[in-house]
Amino acid sequence: MGGLKRGLKETWNRGEDQMRRQWPVWVLALALYGFAGLLLLTKVRIPSPLHLLVFAMAMAVLGVTSLRLEWGLLALAIIMPFARPGITVGNPKVFHISGFNFALIGVALAYVFRYVADAQFAALGPMIQRTRLDRHLFVFGFLILLSSLWSFNVNTSAEITLMTLLYLKEHVFYFIWFYMLVTLLRNPKDLRQFAMFFAVAGLAASIVGMVTRLMGGGVAITAGTMERDLEAGAGGRMGGGWLGLGHPNTFAALLLMTMPIWFFAVGHLRHGIRRLVAEVAVINGFLGILFTYSRAAWVGSMLGVGLVGLADRKSLRRIFLFSIIFAIAAQTLILFTTDMNLVEVIANRIKQLESSDFSSRPLIFASAIQVVKAHPWLGVGLGAFRAHAPAIALGWVPTHAHNAYLSYATEVGIPAAVVFVTLLVRILAMSVRNLRAIGRLPGYGFIALGSCGALIALTTQAMVEQLFQHRMLGFGFYALVAIVVALDRMIKEGKFEELESAEHGSGPTGSPWIGS
Repeated sequence: MGGLKRGLKETWNRGEDQMRRQWPVWVLALALYGFAGLLLLTKVRIPSPLHLLVFAMAMAVLGVTSLRLEWGLLALAIIMPFARPGITVGNPKVFHISGFNFALIGVALAYVFRYVADAQFAALGPMIQRTRLDRHLFVFGFLILLSSLWSFNVNTSAEITLMTLLYLKEHVFYFIWFYMLVTLLRNPKDLRQFAMFFAVAGLAASIVGMVTRLMGGGVAITAGTMERDLEAGAGGRMGGGWLGLGHPNTFAALLLMTMPIWFFAVGHLRHGIRRLVAEVAVINGFLGILFTYSRAAWVGSMLGVGLVGLADRKSLRRIFLFSIIFAIAAQTLILFTTDMNLVEVIANRIKQLESSDFSSRPLIFASAIQVVKAHPWLGVGLGAFRAHAPAIALGWVPTHAHNAYLSYATEVGIPAAVVFVTLLVRILAMSVRNLRAIGRLPGYGFIALGSCGALIALTTQAMVEQLFQHRMLGFGFYALVAIVVALDRMIKEGKFEELESAEHGSGPTGSPWIGS
């Protein structure tokens, strides 16, 4: 206890010194948050508890950042799944500014002013860390900007114009978020800590989703048909419980980004009670994926975790054991909530492919291809798919192409889609190299295992889902990419070789989170 008090006191003293040196940073950041709060309280006539909670989260991020800038990144990782609510401005009210946007702007400004004002901090490294993806990211960003400018001529509706500006704003924030992460994650311990906080955020989201689903499951306990189970019961397909993401498929994508990291991290926990709690949390997370009834997420998670598990025999053995325990837990929960068995739930969901024609995906894809043919080079503009797509069954016009790659082709153009696919291939190749380099390293290998598994799962689901339609998922995706890129840089710099030699010399070392 005495050591903890001394550590907190030293941190507080360092924080006070930093604030005395960098007071303009915090004054400006506080003014920014005060202005954001004023907008929040005036634009929303009666602020809901959720809006107030999100604003409190943003203020908490600022407070943590004032003590240590890297802690601001951890706080952002934690609030990312829960900070989608915010304010909507413009007429029509389409342009949305989320609580996460507020927090990210505050941390980014704090970083810039700290770098400019503190020579000792600036000496730690460049203001923006160069990566092996810079060329692709620059070309991709330039094509998005060019397409957005072009869309102002193609689309005359004020609503579509604001929608394009909204998505353009989010892509700018994606790049700010990515480069701030790869710059500030300078050593393996910081990277490990961020990966853990990122994974914990996904676990917390899965708990919220599961609780909401179970609370709404009373109607389906005695349901006699699969249709009723899917639409209204525990794990009900539509309506509520998805953290504002609007659809269970996108909620499943949020879990796919984080669950593989936690899955492989559990094997590195040393303490028995902590490991037991973590195992239960991981089972709950995968139950969350199961109850989204997202078939693409099911396939993606099996491919991601399964293929990566082949790289490590210990992980492969754990996958088999986990599958048995998970099947028992899932069977118990499904019997309790829907009076069905696990095999029947999965089989009936797959049978729906025949009756629903894969949820009209072929018709949607055909509609998207027509848009691509009409606007092949610069697309129709971010968020403008609905305004140009031809109607399909019963006159319904899809809001997006239900495919991340095809969505970029329709909204930003074929060149941008090709660059995005190339970028994704490079990231996947980088994650595989990381896996081969340190996949079995105690205490750190789970980062390579989990990030590679998450990317495989996401790229699989992206074939039938437009992940970036819900902007919060973009921040999760670029956080995952930043983990892969930072890990690759540290491997190239030999930082993990230093760790291995230190461990051989002085025995295994651990942290409060992960032990070897």
